[in-house]
Amino acid sequence: MNQLLKPVSFFLILLWALNSMGQNAPWVSYPSANNTGYGVYHFRKAFNLNKVPEQLIIHVSADNRYNLFVNGQRVCYGPAKGDLQTYKYDVIDIAPFLTAGKNQLAALVYNGGADKPLAFISAQTAFMLRAENEDFNELNTGNAWKVYKNPAYKVISYNEMIFKNRWFYGFYACGGGDEVFAEKYPWGWETADFDDRNWLDTEPLVFEKQAPWNLVPRNIAFMDNHIEYPARIRKIEGIDIQTEKWNGQSKLIIPANTKASFLVDFETFTMGYPELTVNNGEGSSIQIKYAEALYEKVNLKAHRDSVNGLSMFGVWDIFHTDGGFRTFRPLWKRAFRYVQFNVETKSKALEIVSFQNEYSGYPYREMATFESNSDSLNEIFEISKRTLRMCSGETYYDTPFYEQLSYGGDNRPISAISTYNSTDDRLLREVLRLYPQSENKETGLFKSAYPSRFDFDMGGWSMAWIQTLRDYYFMRGDSAFVKQFQNKIEGVLQFYQEHLDERTGMIGTVSNQSFIDWSITQGSIPRSNEKKEIKQSALLTLYYAHTLDCAAQLFRELELKQKANHWQEVSNKIKVAVYTSCRDNEKQLFRDYADKEIYSQHTNVFAILCDVVPPSQQKDLLNRILSFDKFDEMASSYFSFFLFKAMQKTGQENLFLSHLDFWYNFLQRGHTTCGETGFASHDRSDCHAWSAHPAYFLLSSVGGINPADIGFKTVKITPHLGNLTSLKADMPHPKGRIEVEYEKNRKGLKTQINLPPGMKGTFEFNGKTKILNEGKNNFIL
Repeated sequence: MNQLLKPVSFFLILLWALNSMGQNAPWVSYPSANNTGYGVYHFRKAFNLNKVPEQLIIHVSADNRYNLFVNGQRVCYGPAKGDLQTYKYDVIDIAPFLTAGKNQLAALVYNGGADKPLAFISAQTAFMLRAENEDFNELNTGNAWKVYKNPAYKVISYNEMIFKNRWFYGFYACGGGDEVFAEKYPWGWETADFDDRNWLDTEPLVFEKQAPWNLVPRNIAFMDNHIEYPARIRKIEGIDIQTEKWNGQSKLIIPANTKASFLVDFETFTMGYPELTVNNGEGSSIQIKYAEALYEKVNLKAHRDSVNGLSMFGVWDIFHTDGGFRTFRPLWKRAFRYVQFNVETKSKALEIVSFQNEYSGYPYREMATFESNSDSLNEIFEISKRTLRMCSGETYYDTPFYEQLSYGGDNRPISAISTYNSTDDRLLREVLRLYPQSENKETGLFKSAYPSRFDFDMGGWSMAWIQTLRDYYFMRGDSAFVKQFQNKIEGVLQFYQEHLDERTGMIGTVSNQSFIDWSITQGSIPRSNEKKEIKQSALLTLYYAHTLDCAAQLFRELELKQKANHWQEVSNKIKVAVYTSCRDNEKQLFRDYADKEIYSQHTNVFAILCDVVPPSQQKDLLNRILSFDKFDEMASSYFSFFLFKAMQKTGQENLFLSHLDFWYNFLQRGHTTCGETGFASHDRSDCHAWSAHPAYFLLSSVGGINPADIGFKTVKITPHLGNLTSLKADMPHPKGRIEVEYEKNRKGLKTQINLPPGMKGTFEFNGKTKILNEGKNNFIL
C-alpha cells in the first residue's frame, strides 16, 4: 500500500458512517459469475481530468478482497476483516496518484471460494467503488466499468497442501495456494494503455431489500507495507550456485532442461506478500514453498536454524512462466522464515531476477524498549515484540502461519502486550467489538474465534472476552466503549449461572467447548467425556468465578452497582463451593474435581486470582504451585500469563525472572518468535501471540511500570530486578513516554525516571517510597 495515502478525519468518517452508504452502495460483479465460487476478476474504469483536484476521496470495498490500482500503481488493499453486520469499506484520497488528462482506476478482486481463509466472511463475489464528492460520480462502479475473469488462476486446495501428503497434525485455516499460468495472464491490465475493448461490462447487483453487506468505514490503520529481503541461500540441489548471502536482488540463472531447488532463509520469521520476478525461461514451473522451520520427520521440527539433512514441509504457490519479464505475488499473505524454490525449466534458461517480501502487518509505531545487562533477557523481549507484530493484522492472529484467527482467549494476553507497547488501541477495540457479534442467541455465548465461519460456541473464550474488557478499561478508562457491552457480558454470565449445580455449587454439566489451556500430554483442559461434556470441573468453575470478579469490577466502576453486587454474590458462593469440595488439606492444594485425585497448576492459580484462599495464604499457595512436582497438568507458555499474574497479585514479582524456561528454550531452539505452548508434545506453531507476554511482564514486573489508577493517569513504579545489575526501559503512554533506568552500585539503586508532561506517580523499592513528578526524577535508594 502506498505511503502517500492521506488520513481522513474521524469526523468525516463518522458522517459517512451515518449516511445510507450500505443501502446505496453501487455493488457490481462479473456477469453470470458463480456468486460464491473461486475466481479472480479485474475491474477497470478510465476517466479524464482537466486538472487534479486537491482531494478526491473514494470509498472502496469488495467481497472477498480487492487490490486497488490508480494509473498502474497499487494504492491499497482490503477491505479490513469484518462480518456482514459491519462490513468494511476503505476511505482513500486518490488525488496524489492522479494526473491531468487520462487516468485509470483498476481493481483486482478475488473470491477464495471453498478454500478461502476461515476468517473471511462472504456473501458473494462483488466490488464497490464510490466517490464521496458527487462531482465525481462518474467514477462510481456501474455498467460503465469493464470486467474480466482471469483464467490464469487455479486454487491449490487445503486437501492437496495439507492432507494429501500429511506433514503436520493440527489445524490450518489460512486459505489455498495460488497456481498461476503466465501465458493466460492479462499482463499490464492495471495500466492506462491496456486494451480492454473485449472485456465485458460489469453487472450491477440488485437486491430485493438491501445488500447483504452492512457497510461501515474502516476503523483501523492500513497495514505497514515496507519491503524485506532474504538474508542468504542455505541449500541448493541441481544447480551450481553457492550457498551464501543473497538479498534477492542479484540474478540467479537456472539452466535449460534442469530440475533444481534452493532454500532461502530470511533469518527471522515474517509475513506478507512475497514477490518473485523472473525473465525468460518459457514453460518453466516454479513451486514456492513457505515454512517456519525444517523438519526431522513429519510433525517434528528441527532446530530453527538447521537445514542440512532435513525436510522442507509447508504450504505453497506455483508459477508457470511464459518467457516474459513477470512478477508473481500471491493473492493473500504468506507467513514464513524459509522459502524453498523447486524449479523445473524446459528448453530455455530461467532468470530469477529478484525476490523480496512486502511485509503486511499492523503499523505499531515507537513500541516499548527493554535493555538490561542480560543479552538473553533482551532477546526474549525482542522476540516477544516481534511475535505481537507478526500476530497483528486486520485483527489479532493466534498464529499467522496456520490460522490467522482472532480467538477470545488469545486476545487477553495480547491486549496486555499491546497496551504496554502501543497507544494505538484501534485494533484492540476492533477485536473486542467484533467478537460478541458472533453471539449464539440461544446460549449467549460466542464463537471461539471471530471473524470466522466456525459453527460452534466457545464458552471459555466468551468468558475471556469479559476478562479482556476489564483489563482494557483499567488501562485506558474508556467507560463509553465498555459500557455498550453490558448486556453481552451478562448473557455469557447467565449461561454459566444456569448451569450451576445446586447440589455442589459448581458448574455441573456443559457441552460447549471450554478450552482453558493445552494439556502437557494430549488434547486440552478441562477435559470432556465421551459425550463431549465437561462435568463438575473446578478449573472451569474458577475460570467462571474469575470472570465474575472481572465483570463485577467493571460494573462497579461503571456505577452499575446492582449488577456488580449480584454477580459478586454469585462469585463468592462459587468460591466457597470449590473450597469445600476440592480443597486437599494434606497437599495444601485444590483438586481439579471433587472426586478425583487430579491436580493442575491451573486450578490452583485461579484459587489465588479469585481469592478462594485469603490473601494471607496466597503466597504460600503460589510457592506450593511452583514447588509441587506431581501436578498432572502444568501451565503452558500461554497459561503462564495467569501464573505471572498470580505473582503480581501476591507481591512476588521477584519470582518472574526465574520462571522463563519456556522462553529460554525458544531461544535455544532458534526461535525468532514465541512458540505455541513450550511443550514438546504440542510444537505446531512457531509464532503464537498468546505466548509473547514477556513483552508485558518485563515492563510491568521487572521494570515495575504499572498504572496507579484506572485509566493510567498516574503511575506506580516498583522494579524487581533479581540478579540484573542494570536495566533501561521505556513504554508509550497517551501522555508521552515513561522512561526508567536502573543501575545497582555500592550506594544502592541509581534510578532515573522520566515521566511525560502531566503525569505524577510513586516509586517503591526495598520498603522506601519516592514521589515522582513529570519530567526527570533522579535519585539513589
